[in-house]
Amino acid sequence: MLLLICFLFSCSKQDTRTTIEFWTLQLSPTFNDYFNSLISEYELDHPNIKIRWVDVPYDAAIQKLLSSAVAGNAPDVVNLSADFLAKFNGMGALADLSEEVKKNNYQFLPNALALCTFDNNIVALPWYLNSYVVIYNKDLLNSAGFSEKDVPRTFDELIAFIKSYKDRTGKFAFFWNIGKDSYLPMMLGSEGIDMTNEQMTEAVFNSPQSVRVIDQWVELYKKGYLQSESIIKPGSTIVESYQSGQVAMIFTGPVFLKRIMTNAPGIFEKTVVAPPIVGVTGKHELAAMSISILSTSLHKKEAVDFALSVTNPKNQLAFSKLTATFPSVVEALQDSFFIMQDGSLLTKGRKLGAEHLPNAGRLRKYLLHKNFDKLRDSFDEAIQKACLKNVSTKEALDKAASEWNEILNER
Repeated sequence: MLLLICFLFSCSKQDTRTTIEFWTLQLSPTFNDYFNSLISEYELDHPNIKIRWVDVPYDAAIQKLLSSAVAGNAPDVVNLSADFLAKFNGMGALADLSEEVKKNNYQFLPNALALCTFDNNIVALPWYLNSYVVIYNKDLLNSAGFSEKDVPRTFDELIAFIKSYKDRTGKFAFFWNIGKDSYLPMMLGSEGIDMTNEQMTEAVFNSPQSVRVIDQWVELYKKGYLQSESIIKPGSTIVESYQSGQVAMIFTGPVFLKRIMTNAPGIFEKTVVAPPIVGVTGKHELAAMSISILSTSLHKKEAVDFALSVTNPKNQLAFSKLTATFPSVVEALQDSFFIMQDGSLLTKGRKLGAEHLPNAGRLRKYLLHKNFDKLRDSFDEAIQKACLKNVSTKEALDKAASEWNEILNER
């Protein structure tokens, strides 16, 4: 009878801890051990807190987060690409963390923190970062009569190299997306060419200077110097083209060296890394993952404390060692791990990426707009039309600029 009474009235001890739900993007199961250990340690130090970790597929993250917000069961802490912050900030979905960051006892890299700042409000904590390097196949370059000194350092040199390599070999030198997930806005930013006016109310990428620079890439495609896939395939295909031996060179993050080593060990043995390609500004794009607190969280104080723990120097350094990414915290980036050399390509890529990290930043300023995805798609479509249809680059960009002006001034 006593057991029955206990069962009916829940004699068992209930979990009275405050639950913080934490979402990450496509990090499970690869990093289960890391996060389970981090969470266990945090819960041990904070006995009144329970962390519920949920990992979400990258491609489904935005829709899943929007759906959870509408349903009233959004997470407290969410990992987002810094590229998506403007959209959720425009909805008023992200808590302002300015005061918490100001009081914090460790320092974020200024260029990383800038990606998380909108109208002087810090709406996310920068987390793990990626910079850019040139990755190339030395055997393919040598067989075409090129040496290390011929590896391009500027976009003008890159265009000349693409032409010369194809003319000598009949094969493609370089793969870069220009019509889908286009990297051309990064190139424009590195060359100091604005896509909008300072107030972000008018598109200016159809200026004579911008048209001339973009048209060089359209002409490369039309004259067969770029693969057909470069205007239709997403950015994720860059590494695929290189590790399959289709191209001699790519421009992407050193984080992908591990993938090449795993998927194409023969190509990896011939691979060399070089500094990033830049325009007149000397800048290249900084890719960043971030951690935000949703404004709907009922436990903001606890959620912020956990987020600051995830991004502290100790935890960031440990994560960088597992992922080949870079930390967003000054103290972690100063660790000897990022300068040590053992002669391997992975450590060379890591050291090179870390050295050039301070020169990276947001080149695609349109990402500051809440409807950046509409802007991106409109620009991509313009490049595709210029490449595939009987439409001049100027005409295609004029039409896209008109579409941008409508989007930029939507209320």
